Amino acid sequence: MSFDWIFFDCFNTLIDDFDQTGEELALLPVYALPAQAGFYASATEFRQDYHRWRNAQWQTDYREILMVDRYRAVLRARSPSTEPEIITQLALEMLHCFRQCYQQSLRLPPGVQEMLEYWQGRAQMGIVSNFYIEAWPAELLAQFGLESYFKFVLDSSACGWRKPGQEIYQLACQQAQVPEAERSRILFVGDHLENDVISPQSFGMQALYYDRSRERPTSSPAPDSILSISHWQQFRCELWQGSNSEMVH
Repeated sequence: MSFDWIFFDCFNTLIDDFDQTGEELALLPVYALPAQAGFYASATEFRQDYHRWRNAQWQTDYREILMVDRYRAVLRARSPSTEPEIITQLALEMLHCFRQCYQQSLRLPPGVQEMLEYWQGRAQMGIVSNFYIEAWPAELLAQFGLESYFKFVLDSSACGWRKPGQEIYQLACQQAQVPEAERSRILFVGDHLENDVISPQSFGMQALYYDRSRERPTSSPAPDSILSISHWQQFRCELWQGSNSEMVH
């Protein structure tokens, strides 16, 4: 196996968020705002409503919806008779709170900078990430000193399409100037089986699964048929060779 490009997912691949298990406790102040405004009885009730709405959207459409528009849609569905201006103001307050709370939860996973340093010069690298605040993946990569490793950063809020829809993979290939016949020269790496492995493979790319299931119960363990790693020290050239590679589960 060989490749010229590596496309990385961003969040929970190169930058970790929330706590070690992936629990969204850092966002409780955001979820509390609709309860404080009288729309919900509790932060938990809003969180459940938001996740139901989000999951329903994900099943039907691959167009990205910005964070403030997500909050606005959930609040409008909850209280359709409330003035639109009131809902918009609350959604903007929630977005401001989200920015503060989310950023405070971020950190680098062990070994990620060393891994990027190793691959710099061996392959060209880009970012293909879902996110709901435009340009934040690029800004946060810069905050952690990682931006110089990448030729481009493509995020779903900026381009309008999210993984696993094929539009964002097509746009990434255009950014990298990789024609359809050479997609197999791209390795896609990330922590989500559908978004970062199955869909990239169906698009003609190679894929490597960053298996977080030992530390994050919400993550899926790697199937036997999927090439995977569980820590960044495993992602080196020599570990691609030989049947005894510990990268293969």
